[in-house]
Amino acid sequence: MRKIFTDFPLEARFELNGADARHVLVVLRHGVGDRIAVTDSTGTTYACRIDSIAGHSAVLTVEERLSCRTQETGKVVLAAGLLKNDKFEWLIQKATELGVHTIIPVQMEHCVVKLNDNHRSGKFERWRRIAVEAAKQCGRDDVPIIREVMPFTELFQAYGTSRFVIPYERETTSLAEVCHEVQQGDVVLCIGPEGGFSPKEIAYAVSQAAWCRTVSLGKRILRAETAALASLSILMYERGF
Repeated sequence: MRKIFTDFPLEARFELNGADARHVLVVLRHGVGDRIAVTDSTGTTYACRIDSIAGHSAVLTVEERLSCRTQETGKVVLAAGLLKNDKFEWLIQKATELGVHTIIPVQMEHCVVKLNDNHRSGKFERWRRIAVEAAKQCGRDDVPIIREVMPFTELFQAYGTSRFVIPYERETTSLAEVCHEVQQGDVVLCIGPEGGFSPKEIAYAVSQAAWCRTVSLGKRILRAETAALASLSILMYERGF
């Protein structure tokens, strides 16, 4: 069953309307009597039966619980520099599939992309939709939180008490060497943009974060989106994802 999400806890009977109902009735072509998987705001997934359809809304009945959100050993946050074209959208999709809890787009010194307020609003809505669709596709019981675009300094004001892992091309200590230190608890994986981190940003991160490790991903120079997915995959594997 293809999953959909609601932003409210499910009860015995509930109504779907708007975009959710259109997705179920038009895109997935479900009708009365069909069963669909619905995940509610608590992260619990239920099998639900469509009882009636009126226009672009549907009334459903909860039939059985399929799964509950598993207890987390800590949140993995991906803070990534803004990327040009559709690369950041691709990154959101893949990070969602890998189980990241929160995604933060970060404006950094060497970012090619510079978003004004109008562009930020439009991008945020699109990024949110991409995360929802990726969560549906991969069968997650939750949707990652997408934050508004943050300046680099604000990232450390908001998350400075968390542990930071920062892949950096001038570092020699491998990511594997520090993975055991972040197998549990909250951790922020911070990825630079196409132009990489500036030395000033690295110095600021080390001075502002309560716990910060800069790491190497090997001898090759990876694209920003490749570095994000490679390091996130390693980190999630070590945490038992």
